[in-house]
Amino acid sequence: MSLRTFEKLPADKQEKILSAGIREFSLKSFRDTSTDTITEQCQISKGILFHYFGSKKKFYLFCLEKSMERLTGKTEEVTGNDFYEILFEEMNHKIRLCMEYRDEMHMVNMSSRDASSEIAKEKAEIMAGYAVVIRSESEKMLRNAMNKLHLKNKEAITAEGLQIYINAVMNRYLLQYQQDPDQFFENSERIRTQMKDYLDLMLYGICEKEEGHE
Repeated sequence: MSLRTFEKLPADKQEKILSAGIREFSLKSFRDTSTDTITEQCQISKGILFHYFGSKKKFYLFCLEKSMERLTGKTEEVTGNDFYEILFEEMNHKIRLCMEYRDEMHMVNMSSRDASSEIAKEKAEIMAGYAVVIRSESEKMLRNAMNKLHLKNKEAITAEGLQIYINAVMNRYLLQYQQDPDQFFENSERIRTQMKDYLDLMLYGICEKEEGHE
């Protein structure tokens, strides 16, 4: 494998090869994807592709890592001044990434369902590594948002419980619209209202205190 040779190629040539790989791997499982189709699309020989990456497996893992990097690597400065503004900014950012990197998003989704044993170990390691990055960024954002709240109880379990609930609400909409991110922005006002209603339940409660109970 000569990845260094690949990295010395002009940027547009690298992107053409990478995009062709990601596009095909986003449509089919690892086993069903043909390197002939990929090399035909980017107009290189199979021998050249394997010279750069060594094997179909290594090219697949390279494409997967680049996809994860693109979907998690861009950060934006948060400008929101209150709890909801910060959460909605984060949602908008994530959905915009899905719009910008549609093939990458579909490859990651396809890879998460791919049962091919040849890639299982390395795929799990890549996804686990980026899961740590995603979790760290999410926790940072949630701390920022929660600092805008006036919590009655400052105990750690309160913050942890609130984080779990907020993540569940946000992930519900991310999963619902990541396949069709345009619909998210077309329905953004309705989605924001729904999310706020769900989060208000957590912030302000749903049960009245019964008489005789402290």
